[in-house]
Amino acid sequence: MNNFYKQPKLFQWVEAILLLVIGFLPALVIIEKGYAQPLFYLLFLIYVPIGQFAFTPFFKLIGVYKYYSPMLLGYMANDNQIDLHSGGSFDYLFVMKKYKTGIEMRNKLLIYHLEGLINLIQLIENKSISEKVNIIGTSYFFNNRTLHRMDFEIENPSLFYRLNLFVNFIDLIWMYSLSQGKLSIPKIWNAKKASISGAKLIESKKRIEELYDKMKRKTRT
Repeated sequence: MNNFYKQPKLFQWVEAILLLVIGFLPALVIIEKGYAQPLFYLLFLIYVPIGQFAFTPFFKLIGVYKYYSPMLLGYMANDNQIDLHSGGSFDYLFVMKKYKTGIEMRNKLLIYHLEGLINLIQLIENKSISEKVNIIGTSYFFNNRTLHRMDFEIENPSLFYRLNLFVNFIDLIWMYSLSQGKLSIPKIWNAKKASISGAKLIESKKRIEELYDKMKRKTRT
């Protein structure tokens, strides 16, 4: 787990609230300046990565984010739907900084994503999550062939989802570049929505575990 969340709970809350307050300040400045000069609102594109970083620990503590592994989380997860996302900049700072950029980081990200799916399966098997839950996410986790092997259904994302990707474009560029070991532009215009039911995910357990074990062996060698 992210080392930040290994601290005593009181420290986590104090630091999370401080980050939350600090994160709000640039937004207030942009809003205030924007009243007189609307072009200032364009700065929100630069502010988004700051806000994402600053708000992450607070969102985790209040349950908006639920982590299934250090780099796989569910956003506003409930009994009906779990919207999976890869960890953000805050998680990269605390979790991924010890790995070399490029293939080592890319393999470790994949391992964390698979680990998250396995933990999610265990929660469904233990009846903590309903088998009827709809699990959705982005095909950036895996390529389409791997998703099909795990019985995920792939379709085009909604306009809202595409806009959300473009709003987070700055974060996506630097995180994707680290995983590639060089400056790279993620092809967000080719993004696909992947979905699967809880029951189907359980049926895919063996294939997911086999891929997880394969990746673990690969990183050891």
